[in-house]
Amino acid sequence: MNAICYFIASVISLAQLPGVPAEKLTFGARQITTELVGDKYALCDNGQPISVEILSVEAPTTGVRIGPFEFKSKKTVVKTKVVIDGKEYIGIGKAKTNVSATLMQLQDENLPFERTEFSSALKMSLEDALN
Repeated sequence: MNAICYFIASVISLAQLPGVPAEKLTFGARQITTELVGDKYALCDNGQPISVEILSVEAPTTGVRIGPFEFKSKKTVVKTKVVIDGKEYIGIGKAKTNVSATLMQLQDENLPFERTEFSSALKMSLEDALN
């Protein structure tokens, strides 16, 4: 009996971040997905395909008003879709920074992708989808 193994067939980004090449997002997503899938399943070149889509990167603003004061909070929210064994799984991950700070981090050539807040949100989203 052969054990089922998987490979990351495709990673695409439907999210557009100005000034950030899509390849940077998809390369980072491929690395994270490979790591997460490898923790749960066997990986091989001719296994079952897994596809990943970065659906959106948003920064909803939430605010609390207390008397004359308003406190606003912005987070980056990354939404992903993972297709494994023909089933779609949606994941959502959140980072503490807003999209403009995330853009600055991703545009910084000296900051490794895995150290960005976007990477953290992306990983949380993929973990959510894979669980």
